[in-house]
Amino acid sequence: MLQTKKKYYSPEDFYSIPKVDGHMHYYTSDLIFFELARSVNMRLVSICVDFKEPGWPSPAQQLMFVDRLSRHDNGFIGYVAGVPLCEKDGKLSFQDIGEKIETILSQGAVGVKLWKNIGMKLKDEDGHMVMIDQPLFDPLLTYLDKHQIPLLGHFGEPRNCWLPIDEMTVLSDRRYFARNPQYHMYLHPELPSYEAQIKARDRMLEKYPTLQFIGAHLMSCEWNVDEVALRLDRFPVTGVDLAERVCHLQYQSILDYDKVRDFILKYQDRLIYATDIILLEELDVEEQMMELKYRWENHWNFFTQSDEQTSRLIEKPFRGLALPREVVDKIYFHNVLKYYPKLRNRFTGLFR
Repeated sequence: MLQTKKKYYSPEDFYSIPKVDGHMHYYTSDLIFFELARSVNMRLVSICVDFKEPGWPSPAQQLMFVDRLSRHDNGFIGYVAGVPLCEKDGKLSFQDIGEKIETILSQGAVGVKLWKNIGMKLKDEDGHMVMIDQPLFDPLLTYLDKHQIPLLGHFGEPRNCWLPIDEMTVLSDRRYFARNPQYHMYLHPELPSYEAQIKARDRMLEKYPTLQFIGAHLMSCEWNVDEVALRLDRFPVTGVDLAERVCHLQYQSILDYDKVRDFILKYQDRLIYATDIILLEELDVEEQMMELKYRWENHWNFFTQSDEQTSRLIEKPFRGLALPREVVDKIYFHNVLKYYPKLRNRFTGLFR
């Protein structure tokens, strides 16, 4: 007699079912996190960012870490490279951008990323904030669109970023912006508003409707799944990742459980599971291990179970979404392959 396939996954299935964390930052040469991922059948997509921030590894160092891991065990890690925004005399330059992108891809990247410094930090020669919809970016976006190269875009921040700390909806945002006041826009009213960030990104997508775009962090519309849905309907090529925004889904499920669950069911082919966890050499290994394992298990239970649950990032309990296993499979690995096709060559032997 044929065994009937279960409709839902169990908590124990987390350890064996193939999965991908589609947006994390592996900025260390320590293999212990890699071994943890392998032990629970979790592939990794490390995101490299072209930022020059004090205390962070340079783009070259980020690539060095990924290269070491890839050589250790090809098949468990891929990476997205930061677009090299060459700053000369304080100005952005996209000279020879096609050649630079091709070099990045030839070295093994499965896509490229643009970061929130566009719209929050980088300025033009007149001292005005550079926004992603400006003509300055047309050579880059035209090239990516023409060659169908996946672009992971992080533009803007959670809407919480424009609120006082004590009005933010989730604890992770309160902690992050308390530690990073330079990006807490409530403290910087002279900089572009939340609405300006979102409108600039939307105008860019209107101009490039066939661009292979992945909106990082629920497209910075995490505060209301209706807002994400509007963009997914408006830009049918676009996908989104859940990096550091699962807690926002958990929070919203307290307020309107059915709306959150229905959103995921409707857009199950457009969502990519991700944590956005950052693993760094200088931080305590055991603490990072515990946090990584906690996030993976907490998220898995939220998506697969129906019981009452809690999170370190949410003040009140919430109920798990109990998604059917075929929906979980899409979020955890089918969709990341769709939006980053080159991962199929890296994650060999993974997918049924």
